[in-house]
Amino acid sequence: MKRSGRRILFLFGSLEMGGAERQGLLLARHLQEKEGAAVQVWGLGAVRGAVADQCERWGIPWRAVPLHWGLRRRLPHLLRLFWFLRAERPDILLSYTTVPNLAAALLWRRCGVRLCIWNQADAGLCLPPTLLHRLAIGRVRHLVANAEGGRQYLLETFGVAPSQVHLIRNGVSLTAPLDDRRTWRQRLGVADDTVVAVMVANLSRYKDHATLLQAWQHLLARGNPAQPPLLALAGRCDDQADALRRQAVQLGIERRVRFLGTVADVSGLLAAADLCVHSSRSEGIPNAVLEAMASGLPVVGSAIPGMHEAVGDEGSAFLAPPGQPALLADQLERLLGDQALRRAQGEVLRRRAENLFGLDRMCRETVALLEQCLGEPL
Repeated sequence: MKRSGRRILFLFGSLEMGGAERQGLLLARHLQEKEGAAVQVWGLGAVRGAVADQCERWGIPWRAVPLHWGLRRRLPHLLRLFWFLRAERPDILLSYTTVPNLAAALLWRRCGVRLCIWNQADAGLCLPPTLLHRLAIGRVRHLVANAEGGRQYLLETFGVAPSQVHLIRNGVSLTAPLDDRRTWRQRLGVADDTVVAVMVANLSRYKDHATLLQAWQHLLARGNPAQPPLLALAGRCDDQADALRRQAVQLGIERRVRFLGTVADVSGLLAAADLCVHSSRSEGIPNAVLEAMASGLPVVGSAIPGMHEAVGDEGSAFLAPPGQPALLADQLERLLGDQALRRAQGEVLRRRAENLFGLDRMCRETVALLEQCLGEPL
């Protein structure tokens, strides 16, 4: 085990848990436990969330640093973050998602930071080529994309040199389930033979639950009313939660949809499900999909670059064009109605997750990049 004592600070948009935060925390744990680094996690928000809880379980120091990105309050909040970073003087600053990436890019050089890494977790959904965004990206020497779509977006939209954009795909890690399949199915209120589809994603504007609910209505209208499937939506209730609940009622499908909120036992939920569905507008490589694949679930989802990269040629036949509920329902119907096909497809994706998206591989590649950028061992 290395004992470098290198000071590494992870900067997240908040202390709430999302896919990018989950990936960052897994890397932070590796750097602290395997590389001997002095790791900290900061979230740009005042609210304590699941990130802080996980940090405490793993013994990682954390801090809430509120930052408001509105035009009137941006400058004073950036100045406060600047003084905090300057006082901390980390050797390495790793930022995740748009606002932390922009803030870190604008501040790092004057804060005594030796190395700043911009982590691009989607295909540019919140990163239009504005003057501010161009300025920020121009101040960063190294960017990491977790998918080819994100990498190409940075290259083509911002003209970043290929040598500056490094492709490191997400690594999947499944914790042991807290509850077994039967317990979870009792919680969902379904019989053992009811087919359950699950989507794990925060209910935010960055996903596309609305199209999924429309697809679910199409599917239920076609199927056997005596044994209809159930859709379980797990994720933090963000800005779209109320609208989605109203939509389910308006579509008349509220009895066949469960809004579960934040789920601590994702592994248990996946083990209780029969299929993963992921409807989204833009992704890097979605961590939730990789976890479902590692659980042996088949995947239906939006035909966007990050999804193609996750499921590969083996799973792309079950993707539908984004915003097309009838076509998404077609793909759901193919798998929900065929248990043998579900099992076969799930095993194919399980092997793909094991071979291509291992956590150790992601951590090794990141450590190698940090050492390359520093020009010395970590």
